[in-house]
Amino acid sequence: MIPKYLQVAGQIESDITQHVYQKTNKLLTEDEYAAKYQVSRNTVRKAIEILVNKGYVYQVQGSGAFIRNHHNSGYVNLEKLQGVTNDFSDRLVENKLLDFTVITADEELAQNMGCKIGSPIYYVKRLRYVDGDPFSIETSYFNKNLVKYLDENIVKKSIYTYLRNDQQLAIGFADRVIRADYLMSEQAGLLGLKENDPALVVDNTVYLINGAIFDYSQSVHHFKHVKLLKVSNMKGS
Repeated sequence: MIPKYLQVAGQIESDITQHVYQKTNKLLTEDEYAAKYQVSRNTVRKAIEILVNKGYVYQVQGSGAFIRNHHNSGYVNLEKLQGVTNDFSDRLVENKLLDFTVITADEELAQNMGCKIGSPIYYVKRLRYVDGDPFSIETSYFNKNLVKYLDENIVKKSIYTYLRNDQQLAIGFADRVIRADYLMSEQAGLLGLKENDPALVVDNTVYLINGAIFDYSQSVHHFKHVKLLKVSNMKGS
């Protein structure tokens, strides 16, 4: 079972991404959250610490926790599970749908997604553009038992915005593996590069707050266009 503080952190994170605190740019107090979620102040404190480490908020002693206003347009934020559309909210993000179908999980996919062999899986492959430039090839597998509905209109837009706002999925955390590789012929053609050009590849396994894997994906990025952001929280000893 997922600890309560992770559940609270996920709920507050969802509120932040939906701009609930836009007017004040400040979180509620520990006491207000404790009453709202029926948890202890210590649980709230742990939840807010997670959000600090993920780069969502910063704390001012005696004043509370405030939403960070990143001036980092052009970066994929490795800490925030919000998707390319929200990472580049001030730029034009477009998607070309390459494939969309429902498949069944084979042994390898079932193992990677923590589901049963034969489970229904949404398979989505998209070429993503930022300001008209090819940015990444994104191949995703969504567990259909958890992601109840997708269609072509949805996957041509921001999938994560839909999952959060319409399906109310409580997205928790992700394992992200970043590696360098060489482009294969098809990938190079889609990205406007040459075969064996370098690529930055990000493998994602994304969980709900209850620990269930709903998204297993890979993004192959155009090496000239992608920048990755990792927030480091420097604490004094």
